[in-house]
Amino acid sequence: MSIAKEVIKHDEGGKQVKEETRKFKFTHDWLKPHLPYWEKNLSCLKNKKINVLEIGAFEGRSTTWILEELCKNPESKLITTDIFLKIFPNNDNETTFHENIKKTCKENQIEVIKNKSIDTLINLNHEKKMKFDFIYIDGSHESHDVLSDAVLSWNLLKEGGIMILDDYEWDFFEEEYLNPRIAIDSFLRCYQTQIEIIDKYYQVTIRKITKEGTRTVREGKTID
Repeated sequence: MSIAKEVIKHDEGGKQVKEETRKFKFTHDWLKPHLPYWEKNLSCLKNKKINVLEIGAFEGRSTTWILEELCKNPESKLITTDIFLKIFPNNDNETTFHENIKKTCKENQIEVIKNKSIDTLINLNHEKKMKFDFIYIDGSHESHDVLSDAVLSWNLLKEGGIMILDDYEWDFFEEEYLNPRIAIDSFLRCYQTQIEIIDKYYQVTIRKITKEGTRTVREGKTID
């Protein structure tokens, strides 16, 4: 599968001419069904100077979209972290990823960290150098990893920033406790006073806000 980038040029008479160039190569396009939601919910970030964090990259389908559609401001920056596990036979997704990124001509706006997401996130939290306007979580699909990715990323998200968590309805395992849903539901409940839910279907889109919550001590309860 290849996805062409359509470029608008002008001929000598000033007439617009469409030209296909920079064909990206993807064996899977899991992002396509979600693009209408991304366009709607992330349009507020276009043309602004933003920082984006992406957890999980595979062949760069979402990475290339973020670079081309959100990082239009040359000062915008994307950090992508992945271990580039070869999950399909005869598929060098890491090489494909870097080839696709090169075709965006925005290699100077992306930092690729080949590492486990938990280690990357711990380091980013420790360094305290950067907060993000948008964080996309699509790394490991096992619940404990999804939960740690969400919690560690939340502290890195700016007030008013947007987070998208993928695979809410992914039910690969018979054991319910292993699938992402239980982790995402737990995260949403624990952080509910800081979350505005924008969309909730196969992907969950949320905004970081501050709202009043209650803290009611049960009758007859004491600290000691």
